[in-house]
Amino acid sequence: FERMAEALREVGEIASSHGINITVEVHQHSIADNSWSTLHLLDLVGSPNVSANPDLGNIYWCYDEPEETSEEAIIALAPRSKYWHCKNLHRVHIPENEHAIFIRVPLPDGEIDYRFAISAMHDAGFDGYLAIEGARLGDQLSADRRSFEYVKQVLSEIEEGI
Repeated sequence: FERMAEALREVGEIASSHGINITVEVHQHSIADNSWSTLHLLDLVGSPNVSANPDLGNIYWCYDEPEETSEEAIIALAPRSKYWHCKNLHRVHIPENEHAIFIRVPLPDGEIDYRFAISAMHDAGFDGYLAIEGARLGDQLSADRRSFEYVKQVLSEIEEGI
């Protein structure tokens, strides 16, 4: 953690001088594979322009049994986030093998509650970019359009106080 934080601090200083922000993506099987390891790393970096990318799909994807809920993770990471990857998954758990497989689906169709996640990010004052990590199979354009329309609908409902 300390070596990674030192490297990110150096890169963060260079990026800051150019008006660029750096985000650390929460990613399965990396040094930042859950909310607490990501926050620990960001605390060690201590740079205002090095923040989190709270990819909830990667947290869910990481182990056969997730270490934390998506709701816990997004509440913890939202205040420290400047960029956000969004993907949703169906999980097929095979407990006797201590394994799970995951099928990527449009945002409204998976097991991660993106209405909750978008609301949490909104409540934390998130004003960065949200990138939808799209479908891999079938009619990708239609599936990704469903995700895009869903995000627009949820944001509209939040703004209207519904």
